[in-house]
Amino acid sequence: MKKIAYLISTVFFALFLIGMGTTDGSAPVTVPETEINYAVAMVDRSDVTMGLEKFSCDGELFMSGKRGNAHISIPFDKIASVHFFLKDEILTANVKLKDNTSVTLTVEKDQPCYGTLSYGSIKIEMADIKSITFK
Repeated sequence: MKKIAYLISTVFFALFLIGMGTTDGSAPVTVPETEINYAVAMVDRSDVTMGLEKFSCDGELFMSGKRGNAHISIPFDKIASVHFFLKDEILTANVKLKDNTSVTLTVEKDQPCYGTLSYGSIKIEMADIKSITFK
């Protein structure tokens, strides 16, 4: 009798743990609160254009990456647009500044960017973005 009770409790516990697994990504997106509301036009890798408000990169108001061996952060205030290029698993961001100069950075592919749409919220990894134009 103890063996049956042990077996039933083990099966129940295993099913409970399986139920605690990862979700299919259907959890609501929470957009980080930022001090400044940046509006952007974002184009993803599927060529879908979205107008976003409250845009941020991982909750921050700057684009960061590496240029050579240096880590660089560029505030959104100075950025006109960003175009992303993925080659050999390396994501490069060509950042066009408002003074018409450009800076190329190597950025983290899986860094999330957030924003709000008129009908909801968005979270997208940098590797899935084709371009961002600041309004």
